[in-house]
Amino acid sequence: MKLQLQRFFLGIGMTALLACAPELPQDSTSLDVVYTNYNPDYSFGQGRTFALPDNVVILSDVPPVQGQRPPFLEFATGRSIINAIRSNMIARGFTPVTQFDNPDYVILPSMTDQNELLFSYNWWFWDWWIPNLGTGLRWQYPGFQPAVVTSVSTGSILLQFVDMKTAGTGGQVEVNWVSVINGAITGSSSSNTDRAVIGVNQAFIQSPYIKR
Repeated sequence: MKLQLQRFFLGIGMTALLACAPELPQDSTSLDVVYTNYNPDYSFGQGRTFALPDNVVILSDVPPVQGQRPPFLEFATGRSIINAIRSNMIARGFTPVTQFDNPDYVILPSMTDQNELLFSYNWWFWDWWIPNLGTGLRWQYPGFQPAVVTSVSTGSILLQFVDMKTAGTGGQVEVNWVSVINGAITGSSSSNTDRAVIGVNQAFIQSPYIKR
């Protein structure tokens, strides 16, 4: 089953951002660009609790069969990414809970295995973790749209900040903040972990409005 929702090619002008560099990058670590965007009318402090999955999902053109788990990023790197997200959220005053404790928010980390990023990928990639929200769900980005871009590097990380109070209402999943860490997963496991964690931390630095 092919993705049926509209494709938004990330990039926010990754090329334009890199064009300001005085010289070409010498290795993959120089290609790391962190993109963030959010709903300017949303109050992130209205909620208190958040939940995170145990794994970073790998996105592809073909979604998993309903009820089945998608492929995951290598465990150690994925766990480091999730721990970095958790640490930043706690530092901003939020309390971690499980997905079964009615969290106000969930943050969904995923990685693309292609050189394009689909902001409207199929919901079934997360049905294994947050079941029973319904079928035919669509991602909604109220008050903003992730910037149209040409492409991203394979191994880019996508973070989506979801308001669970509205999840599933009207067949939509409301995302009020996104971040893309361009090309974070490239190379050895240790360098992947370092770049990904640095990218997650930078995403929160760029987003001071995420706080209690």
